[in-house]
Amino acid sequence: MKKLIKGIVLLSMVSLFGCTKVLYTHEEVMGRYKTRNDVQKSFGIPTEKQVSDTSERWLYQYDRHDSFNKHYVELHHNAQSATVSDFSKYDRYLLFSFDKSGNVVRCDYTGVDLTVKKKDTGATIGLVIACVGLAALVIIGTSHITFPVTL
Repeated sequence: MKKLIKGIVLLSMVSLFGCTKVLYTHEEVMGRYKTRNDVQKSFGIPTEKQVSDTSERWLYQYDRHDSFNKHYVELHHNAQSATVSDFSKYDRYLLFSFDKSGNVVRCDYTGVDLTVKKKDTGATIGLVIACVGLAALVIIGTSHITFPVTL
């Protein structure tokens, strides 16, 4: 009976986490941003800027949030940018480098994943059905086994 309960708990955990399908990888999402205007439309005001005669770099800080049921990283919202000679140290950030014309020439990141995922309900249903079938086979198989009784 304990094994049955453990199996049901395991099955419940699998169905809660479910399956997801990646629609766009992080690199594909970052490749969408071609100009300074594209970056500003999507991310807003940068946390810090570095400006030189030939280039400009924008840093976007991200914050980590931990709650009971979610662990996620979120863009830190800024009221204004600070122009700096050296960027501050952050654990999670996006860094865009622009040329003089405002085109994105490089994109660096640490601790940020912009992968776009979608829940794959078909795979989740298939996984749950497979687990239920396996549990049923185990229960049926163990119910037909006889154990010798010793006194």
